Amino acid sequence: MRSRLKKAVDAAPGTEDDLSLLGALQGRLLDHGPPICVTGRQGDIVYSNAAYALIADRLSAGERAPRRQDGDEIALSIGERIERYTIRSQTIGGVEGAPALTATVLEPRLDHEWAGNALDDALERLEDITRLVTDWIWETNRDLVLTFVSPRVNDTLGYHQYEMTGRALSDLPSDETPALQALHEVGNRKPFRDLEVQIAARDGHLRNVLLSGLPIFDRKSGDFLGYRGTAHDISEIRWRETAIRKAKDDAELASRAKGEFLANMSHELRTPLNAIIGFSEIMGGEILGPLGNNQYKGYTEDIADSAHHLLSLISDILDSAKIESGHMSLSETEVDLNDLIKSVIRLMTPRAERADVKLHFDIEPGLPNILADETKLKQILINLASNAVKFTHPDGRVDVRAKIVESGDLAIMVSDTGIGIAAEDIDRALTPFGQVESHLNRTYEGTGLGLPLAKSMTEMHGGAFKLISQLGVGTTVTLRLPQSRML
Repeated sequence: MRSRLKKAVDAAPGTEDDLSLLGALQGRLLDHGPPICVTGRQGDIVYSNAAYALIADRLSAGERAPRRQDGDEIALSIGERIERYTIRSQTIGGVEGAPALTATVLEPRLDHEWAGNALDDALERLEDITRLVTDWIWETNRDLVLTFVSPRVNDTLGYHQYEMTGRALSDLPSDETPALQALHEVGNRKPFRDLEVQIAARDGHLRNVLLSGLPIFDRKSGDFLGYRGTAHDISEIRWRETAIRKAKDDAELASRAKGEFLANMSHELRTPLNAIIGFSEIMGGEILGPLGNNQYKGYTEDIADSAHHLLSLISDILDSAKIESGHMSLSETEVDLNDLIKSVIRLMTPRAERADVKLHFDIEPGLPNILADETKLKQILINLASNAVKFTHPDGRVDVRAKIVESGDLAIMVSDTGIGIAAEDIDRALTPFGQVESHLNRTYEGTGLGLPLAKSMTEMHGGAFKLISQLGVGTTVTLRLPQSRML
């Protein structure tokens, strides 16, 4: 191509210097013009200018020597941007008019139609989003007056979107909101998120709304243009929270009332029971003279035993009510653990003998005294030992052990070879009034308060209560008192 141009220059009139200057100028014009390439008969490139060389790497192998028709289009991707060109081709005749070369110019094209379509697509996408999201979208001018509100506002407040435009953003809440008022100040034009306000709906009800917004600035001048943001309705969440709090307060009130009722009833029942126990013991001991019939003496013993059992149940109910209401406290003294466990064993021995259950105890020598509520600690061990004996078959065994474990804590274990508890029933057994068997087929009497009371009283001492059991094998209950309680 350059040789043909040079021949054309050589044929032009003028001095040699003028012709040389003209040739150089034409060469520069070609290099600084649009992308140009010249191809031979076989489609091979015989010439390309600098502009064409810059885009050649982005062309596919088949496009580097374009074989398209005049007026065809070609698009090149540059990152996220697309450049579009129109192909302009011209055949250069050879000898006797036969085509020899084809000159191709890639003419940059500003595709206004394409840009318009892309803008329409973006606007349609934005409109779809504003309709689908649960939040309503808003926009203000520099005076913080609403200039746009999405249609979703109708679902929240019952207003048409055009009824909301023209209102100041700070006037939306039912009460004055300093955070919104501060947005008018130049120094406070900052993003804000989840500002909770109450806005009156058309029906007069207040709706709890979370406002979030971003300041908008002109890209060129940097001038403040207004705010753009979202509004999220959380009224249902707040109503549910209020309902849950009320239900919780009602439940706590009912629980306190129940606890007070149980405590009062327990005190009322214990007074006549003590009288029954006292009179039955006087009659059984024939303190005021013989009864006249030995069968009466057996009745008095049955009356005393039943009254003692009923008194024990009432005491458990009273203790449970005190713990639940938070009225139970510890009366801590120095306790000799050896003496305490031995006294429990003495109390439980007659019951174990009647049940034909062997009762053993193993206390590690040299155990220190501990700081505890002796009455409650004794009640814990009696409850555990009583349960162990009650749920152990004849010829079974119950062991009470105490020792210092590796952590330095005191561990007291009560284990038995009884009927055991299924793993899925352990949690129910540790719940007040929770019993593994149903009330229709219960084999063993009781209120189901023994284990829960023992657990609660252990935790009152800062200890840990653990129950391990297996059906048909037995149960082991371990209570651990912290090292800080050892004296």
